[in-house]
Amino acid sequence: MRKKSKRGNTRKFRLRSVFSRRRSDDETEWFRFDDESSPDRIVTPRRRIRRRLLAARLAAIACLSVSLPVAGKWAYDRVFFENEEFVLQTLEIQTDGSLSLERLAEIANVAPGMNLLDLDLGVVQEQISRLPQVERVTVTRELPDRLQILVRERMPVAWLSSPPMGIRPWDMERGFLVDEGGHLFRCLDLNEGMKSLPVVESFRLPEPVEGTRIASDGVRAALKLIVESDRRFLGTGLAVREVRLREEWAMDCDYSNDLKATYGLYDFLRGLDDLALILDRMASAGRVVTSVNLAAEKNIPITFASIDPPMPSPGDPDAGGAPSAADSADGDGELSMQEKHLRSILKGG
Repeated sequence: MRKKSKRGNTRKFRLRSVFSRRRSDDETEWFRFDDESSPDRIVTPRRRIRRRLLAARLAAIACLSVSLPVAGKWAYDRVFFENEEFVLQTLEIQTDGSLSLERLAEIANVAPGMNLLDLDLGVVQEQISRLPQVERVTVTRELPDRLQILVRERMPVAWLSSPPMGIRPWDMERGFLVDEGGHLFRCLDLNEGMKSLPVVESFRLPEPVEGTRIASDGVRAALKLIVESDRRFLGTGLAVREVRLREEWAMDCDYSNDLKATYGLYDFLRGLDDLALILDRMASAGRVVTSVNLAAEKNIPITFASIDPPMPSPGDPDAGGAPSAADSADGDGELSMQEKHLRSILKGG
């Protein structure tokens, strides 16, 4: 812009009256000859260098943010997944049942030579747990080269039998084993131990499906009866042989000594208590019980085994003679006392 002079200012004030209609802010507009940029818009070489350095830094940060994860993933794979020290060398599988170790390894899809860190332990556990015979699985990885699989199989309590449905015991194709909780599974090894298991027979039964829990209150009660009865009487040689569900309210139980007992479906624990009392009293009296109806709470019907009279010896003077009245009276009196004592016990008196 041109420097103002005093002469020019004098001329301007003289002609002010002529241009009185002009705005006051237009007084100095005629001194502007060019429209140069303001000083803050001037880009110096130093500012250009700073901008280039900032752009280079941003580009470097972007490259590092992309390359560092890729490099870390590559290093992690090289150190762990491609390291020969973490190759599976020892595969230990333990089970307490009849499942073969080869089948368990095949189902788990593991074998020596695989990378131990590449195995998903959750998937291995889930695949083995799908077997109907398996109750629980534990998979443990021990670095650098060891994998341990512990399998707990279901403990069978009885065979399931249903003649109307064609379900037969001791049949590996159509038969079912049942554990204490009522889970159904097939028999894989029909050995002597499996053949000696008791049988639960039911004529009204939902369609059984392997690997599921049976939907029958009667069968579940029969399984609990077998477990509790064996806990109380198996040490004395009294084992359950078969439980039949013929009625909706009762269970018929056959024992190994040919004893037949009837239990209530929902109060069999009380029936087991009564049976223990009856067997103890009859053993001390020398009597053998052949059948008992424990579904009744009082006046329990009992059947005793017949006792054959002893054969007289040839030198006995009373051989072939009729028993005396005193002996008959003593015998009748002893029998009546035993019966009264038993009824007293069963009636709670």
